[in-house]
Amino acid sequence: MPRDNDSPAAKVMNKAIDLAIEGRSPYPEQAAFIDADAPTAGHAIERAAEQGLSVVLVSADGTTHVLRPELTAH
Repeated sequence: MPRDNDSPAAKVMNKAIDLAIEGRSPYPEQAAFIDADAPTAGHAIERAAEQGLSVVLVSADGTTHVLRPELTAH
């Protein structure tokens, strides 16, 4: 259940969990939910990409952008 003091990313992630339980989440199954305005957002995005996770970047107003890692041949 979302709380008023939850970050925008936490609120979206909680809603995504509810939607996933119902089988209708619009977000990738394995994703990191990151607050776009957080001072550590760049580092968190980099860490998620290194782990092969998609990123759900959440703005302060709750809008989201999904970033998907590219598969590259090494």
